[in-house]
Amino acid sequence: MIQLQVDYTLLNKFFGIPPSRITRYANKSFEEIMELEAQQGNTKAEEYKKILSDPEKIEEIFKLSNLENKFIILQNMSEEDLDKLLPYLKQDQLAKGLQFFTEEKLVAMSKELPLEILLEMIFQKFQMVDILMLMDDDAMNKFLMEPEVEIKYAQKYFETLDQKTLEKIMMQSFGQAFEGQTKEEYLEHLQNLNQTDYKRFMVSMERESKIGLIDGIVEQEEDLLLLFEADDIVKPMEMLMKGDKIKLMSSLDSEFLVPMIQELPIDLTQIVLTQIDPKDFAEILTEDFQDILSSVVLFSNSMV
Repeated sequence: MIQLQVDYTLLNKFFGIPPSRITRYANKSFEEIMELEAQQGNTKAEEYKKILSDPEKIEEIFKLSNLENKFIILQNMSEEDLDKLLPYLKQDQLAKGLQFFTEEKLVAMSKELPLEILLEMIFQKFQMVDILMLMDDDAMNKFLMEPEVEIKYAQKYFETLDQKTLEKIMMQSFGQAFEGQTKEEYLEHLQNLNQTDYKRFMVSMERESKIGLIDGIVEQEEDLLLLFEADDIVKPMEMLMKGDKIKLMSSLDSEFLVPMIQELPIDLTQIVLTQIDPKDFAEILTEDFQDILSSVVLFSNSMV
């Protein structure tokens, strides 16, 4: 049985049932009440299904602005039904459901996002350098060796460096013989390397210089970011407190938040859905859940 805080004064307004008669209907369902009224010649009661098809009246009669009422109704819906309701929630309402996940689960779900969406989310708070600082050398070397990472991007990056910075990189990779040369000489030497040797040079660079190189490369061609693994992109997020993780994920569009909330246990999904707009809920109920509306029971302690 579904016991709601129903405004039974509206039974008089919409169906012409006076309070004195309503008291006889304790523990009767809405449908049973209407049938009994119809038997007594109440023509309005005979057309009660028309009322149950009117979202405005349903919202009013069943007090759908009441969170407890909404929760009770939601408890009578299947998991499949609840999943269909989630898209009616706003982005910020869906995001509130993230609080029910563990920190580990939040990170795991983030890794399942399309990589471009994950990057967009991470860049809300972090820069590429923050990601690279936490990335291991193997991941960076793998990126630099990808065919899509053409040496022209590296050469263009090195052209932006001053002589002293470039000298340090050249000496680290090629030895003391490169001390004291001009920037133009360094760039010419690199330009004359074949692709294999140029790639070897890039992966041989010390970590700090390599981070600067990769940052400079992806700044030129953002699509190259898609060559990284989600596990590496999400690492800065792992360092955040849970509340900050949720705040970051709250920037996601609803189309990505809905599948996340669908992973909650059914009782927690019901809690999240109590945020649904009463008008939207009324429309959904009148269209797809006439059986639930008809089965609401009038209890004696709720009567006027």
